[in-house]
Amino acid sequence: MYSTSSAEFLQTDSFSQLGERAILTDQSKSCQCELLAVKKAVRMRKVCVTRELQKRAEQICSTEIEYVYSERFDHDAASDEILQPLQKLCAALNSDSDYDLSEFDFQQAQLYAVPLLDKEQEVILFRGMNYLKYRAEMLKSEVDLKSPCIGLLDRIEQKLKDARRLRNYIIQANLRLVVSIAKNLTDRANLLEDIVSDGHLPLIRAVEIFDVERGNRFSTYGTWAVRNFLFRTTKKGRKYRKTFLSGAETLALGLSDNRSTSRSHETYHQNIDDVLQKVLNTLDEREQLILKRRFGLEKSDTPEKFREIAEDLGVSTERVRQLTIRSLQRMREAIEEQKLEIPDIPEII
Repeated sequence: MYSTSSAEFLQTDSFSQLGERAILTDQSKSCQCELLAVKKAVRMRKVCVTRELQKRAEQICSTEIEYVYSERFDHDAASDEILQPLQKLCAALNSDSDYDLSEFDFQQAQLYAVPLLDKEQEVILFRGMNYLKYRAEMLKSEVDLKSPCIGLLDRIEQKLKDARRLRNYIIQANLRLVVSIAKNLTDRANLLEDIVSDGHLPLIRAVEIFDVERGNRFSTYGTWAVRNFLFRTTKKGRKYRKTFLSGAETLALGLSDNRSTSRSHETYHQNIDDVLQKVLNTLDEREQLILKRRFGLEKSDTPEKFREIAEDLGVSTERVRQLTIRSLQRMREAIEEQKLEIPDIPEII
């Protein structure tokens, strides 16, 4: 049962208190006082009240909650491990601005209203956002549509609301990314404001499906997502699209015969990695090293020039180029022999 102070606290909508709210609702149990009031209302034939409550419960239960699952969420101490760092970070960030995605301000000052996130802050926010949605999904299974508990519905809605606040904060912190890409795609037919507005959509989607547990920075994934979308939707972007692909995608395009696939976005990277690893294993050690360095498949993910690779291997630049071409040809042959398929780069939304 909620205490009076707890109920009053949950009515506040301060971002700085988000983490504390999350901990409170995660520790609270389903209240019974509201349920008793509903049953009393039934006896008093106040059907309109109970029907409205049932409609609210039905709407919550029919809502699909999308989140990126982590094994951490099932740990006994998950709430403490995830929500306590979130509480400290939200209090430190203290961003209580009325940021609304439907009223995006294109003014330059708005881009710097929220500072850039460092890696640790990014992990805490993404992990907290997905955990809150995960907990809301778990609580949703406890809803009794015949006699819904108001306190339980409040907890679910509060978790989803706080998850949206975290999502919006991450989006706001990464708006610079969209603008930096959009500036290179402006022309007479495409104003900066229009391109930034279009780039906002894939940024939102990228935040929602980004898996922070893989250890990558969101800026890398977000840049790819926004750039891939804008390069398809603007004339100038389509012209330069292949220039800016990441190492694995560039190598995949070089090997692909452009066959269409029905792969989902969530499995795209895993499919690419699996296929490339299989065909890379058909090459000798030196050929693998050259391709990994040339296409940025090493940990640094930074493609290197033929000259840089040649200097380390003690051969000529032309020889490295020839080995690269030969290795790609051998990989194409391996793909055909094993009847493998390189997935196309998917739509981000």
